[in-house]
Amino acid sequence: MKNPESSLSSVDLYCALMMGEIVPYYQPVIDAGTQSLHGLEVLMRWALADVDSTPVDLIAAFEEQGLMPEMTQHLLRQVAEDINELDALLPDGLHLSFNASPAQIEKPGFVFDTLSFLAALPLEKYRLVVEVTESQPLANTPEVAGTILKLQLADVAVYFDDFGTGCANLNCIEQFNVDGLKIDRLFVEGLSSGVRSASIISLIASLAQSQKMDVIAEGVETACQSQALCEMGIQIQQGYLFSNALSKTQLQQYLAA
Repeated sequence: MKNPESSLSSVDLYCALMMGEIVPYYQPVIDAGTQSLHGLEVLMRWALADVDSTPVDLIAAFEEQGLMPEMTQHLLRQVAEDINELDALLPDGLHLSFNASPAQIEKPGFVFDTLSFLAALPLEKYRLVVEVTESQPLANTPEVAGTILKLQLADVAVYFDDFGTGCANLNCIEQFNVDGLKIDRLFVEGLSSGVRSASIISLIASLAQSQKMDVIAEGVETACQSQALCEMGIQIQQGYLFSNALSKTQLQQYLAA
């Protein structure tokens, strides 16, 4: 078994891509007010049973080996095939979200890859969301601002992921005109233990509302957490309370149930 802390070589990763071992999983995002499907977050998994690396480990390895563009293109091609196959089961207006690191956002080909993926889906049925991860600061440059603007002009939303715990902060909201925030699971977990997390979440929700941004809470695991979030006006939620990440076959069963 490969150790997740061990170094994955570029050959390991490139072969995994070529052999189709890097596969998309989908975690439902739910409107807790109506209990309806709001969106799907695309997550990466290595299909081999003897590979013990987490998605975070894998993304870091692909970035370290300079293979993130290849991985993203590979994954999005598979997602497009899956979504087209499941299209009849999916609701209009569904949000499809995928993670992108600041390093990816800053690359010149990112907009082309994203819009190529969007063009492979049924027109006007889905809303694509790019969730910028918090692994490193997003450079405040004209090129990055231009990338965000180009995506938004193509009706692709840009969110800050894990807001409040990583590099994204209030200064980032001032610098970048993003469309939404995802509240980090650490704050949601804290709802069960005290009022401080509730106060922080409430502040983030108020901030998002004042800036006309969407807000999603991730890591929702209990009905009490979900109810507390709804009372703060945060109905769009994601977590094990609703579903874990699903393979394409599992997603088809989920949608047909």
